[in-house]
Formats: sequence, C-alpha cells, structure tokens
Amino acid sequence: IPQISYASTAPELSDPGRYEFFSRVVPPDSYQAEAMVAVVRALGWSYVSTLASEGNYGESGVEAFVHSSREAGGLCIAQSIKIPREPKPGEFAKVIRRLMETSTARGVVLFANEDDIRRVLEAATLANLSGHFSWVGSDSWGAKMAPVQGLEEAAHGAITILPKRASVPGFDEYFTSRSLENNRRNLWFHEFWEDDFNCRL
Repeated sequence: IPQISYASTAPELSDPGRYEFFSRVVPPDSYQAEAMVAVVRALGWSYVSTLASEGNYGESGVEAFVHSSREAGGLCIAQSIKIPREPKPGEFAKVIRRLMETSTARGVVLFANEDDIRRVLEAATLANLSGHFSWVGSDSWGAKMAPVQGLEEAAHGAITILPKRASVPGFDEYFTSRSLENNRRNLWFHEFWEDDFNCRL
C-alpha cells in the first residue's frame, strides 16, 4: 500500500529495500542531526551531552547526531542520557543530576518528545538551574509553545530546529472548495463529510 507521511522523520524509513512504498514530505532526522552539529560547532562548543526520549525518534535522532559529530570532528559527547518511555517519579530530577555530573558540558542536544522536554525544563527550574544549560532542540520542540509555557527562564536561549515550511499557492482555496459534487473520485470523502458535518448521507 503506497503511503505518504507528513511527519515521519525516522531515518530507517529511507531504506527503499524495506519501505519500498513509503514516501514522505519531510526530511529524515539525519538531516536535522547534521544541522544540529553545525549549530553546535558554530557556537564554538566542543563538549556536549545528549538527551533522548526512549523510542525510535529520540534514540535514532541522537545516534544520527553522534554519527555526524564524529564525521565533523572536534566534538566530544560528555554523556548520552535516555529518558524512559514510562518515567518513574523523580526521573527528571535524576536526569538533571546526571547532566550536572559533567557540569562543564552546558550544551545539551535534545531529541525528545514535547512532554519530556517540558518535564526536563521543570526539573531544571526546580533544581535552581534555569540558565545553566543551553539547549539545542529537535523538530519535536521546533516553534511550539507548549513545552516552554511558564518555563521560559529555563528555556531561555534555546535553539530549535524546524524543517523549512512553505505554503503552496492555491492549496487552501482548492482544499476548502471541495464538496460532494466536485470530489467524487475520493472514495472516503463522504465519510469525512459525515464526520465533519455530523450528518448522514
């Protein structure tokens, strides 16, 4: 079944042998990992920690960052910390304590989901370490407000990556002009119509 994804960024999905019928409209995480290495190098950092949410997104993102940093050279990874999928109480305070074990590595590269990012920032605030760390966040943070709302001081100065976005001229007009009369070739459109307008056809 051919599939097109608007958000799947896992690098392994680029393997045509395994995912022959898969395509996407966003770049794989390996590209943003390269961009993050470029940001870290441009900032003059040579010693950073990485922080990843357990799972495909976080772990393969950090793996791509570590790989790119080795290729680029001149960058040491102080430590790589993984946030468990189901963190226990106190887990994020423990993450901050671990980051402080190598306190001179103030740059932290984050490949984590929104909730984990928020909880890391909360833990840094509770430990009175707002402003101690400089965060470089992946596209899961991007331009989103939810991870930092109320925690702006802990997130101050963070640099986040976001794939280039552009509007396609005429798409909104085309999409919003679709109706049952002019969109008969889409077999599932009537289901969408019933759901969206809460009606039965």
